[in-house]
Amino acid sequence: MRIGVVSDTHDRQEAVAEAVRLLMEQQVELVLHCGDIESPDTVRAFKPVPTHFVYGNWDKDKARLSAAIKDIGGTHYESFGFLTLAGKRVAWVHSHERHQLRQLENADYFDYVFYGHTHVREQHRTGRTLVANPGALFRANPKTCIVLDLLTGEIKPIIVPVKHPGGSQAGAPALDAGVGSIVSLPALRPAPEKAPDAPPAGDAAPPG
Repeated sequence: MRIGVVSDTHDRQEAVAEAVRLLMEQQVELVLHCGDIESPDTVRAFKPVPTHFVYGNWDKDKARLSAAIKDIGGTHYESFGFLTLAGKRVAWVHSHERHQLRQLENADYFDYVFYGHTHVREQHRTGRTLVANPGALFRANPKTCIVLDLLTGEIKPIIVPVKHPGGSQAGAPALDAGVGSIVSLPALRPAPEKAPDAPPAGDAAPPG
């Protein structure tokens, strides 16, 4: 099973549409959005693929965003999202409230925790948990999202090309790859399963 992870779209319609297209090319079955959506128009760009959203600090009008998410058949979570996919526990959060990210990262419960807010793509491991930021589609160079293969544990960043006013495309020298390309990283696999009885104390993640 493949899933896509995006964050900090900030209403950049062209970048969002291209990211969705590239994720669908990678045959993702669903997308996780780590927040800072901003408008219902951005939500609607995710209609072609089942998408699960959390809200960020720039998501001011949650009522309109929630209505748009419902309209496209998506799901929203107020604080953080949590799904079990292909036998893996996956959580995601915006991370502007840093204690939430720390709690999820250090719970020794999740296989994957994704976060946004910083606009900087990175990944690291804390115990059993692989923690990753997919990057952003606004105020990031290059603009990126990621694809996770839950069967192999491999994470691939996708560089999302965005045209400049003159018609040229923003490249991605930092990742040494062409625009719209997939950059392979070594597979990172979770540690062997432990079996706690319940998620960490604190926020639950009921669908909105």
